[in-house]
Amino acid sequence: MLQPGRPEFIEHVVGSHQEGREYIVCPMEHCKVPVRDIRAHYRACHKHTVPPNNMQMRCAIWSDPKDPTRKKKKIGFEEGYFVSAKNRKKLHYRSSWEREVYETLEKMDDVVKYEVEPLAIEYYFKGENCNYLPDLRVYFRDGHKEIWEIKPSNQTSLAINEAKWSACKDYCLKRGWEFKIITEVGLGKLKNDLRRNS
Repeated sequence: MLQPGRPEFIEHVVGSHQEGREYIVCPMEHCKVPVRDIRAHYRACHKHTVPPNNMQMRCAIWSDPKDPTRKKKKIGFEEGYFVSAKNRKKLHYRSSWEREVYETLEKMDDVVKYEVEPLAIEYYFKGENCNYLPDLRVYFRDGHKEIWEIKPSNQTSLAINEAKWSACKDYCLKRGWEFKIITEVGLGKLKNDLRRNS
């Protein structure tokens, strides 16, 4: 059995699981172990050090060690459906930020419509070919299109995201589209622009 903290356990997690979704790497140079929750890890292993606030603090899903079936569980993010007037249908969202972006797009006069996870883009990561589903394709009144990825700023430096977005930028460039990463800063700017123009 693989024991947490041992080199073979760390190698297994990093090699077989998805960073950001199933684990986060401790940023301490002498540690670098994969964990589910950075704050809990610091309380247990780095008691006299304050964790950084510019990184993802928890993985998106986790396996409960007390659950004999070891089913993966999502860590309580807001999820639901948004009724879009522009698209004339319900759109699924996996976070409150995604819902806020949808609400903002509905109010933007220059946006005609938008599609959720509209296409799959192939990318290469850790020796494997994978598929990336960007969050949105946005259609503008002047005819141009943009691909948007909605992501908190503390997740923008993950290696897997950089691989996805590099492939997406190439894909967009060939089609004359623009690729944008919408963080909390970008969302705030969109909202401020709406307020100024209303």
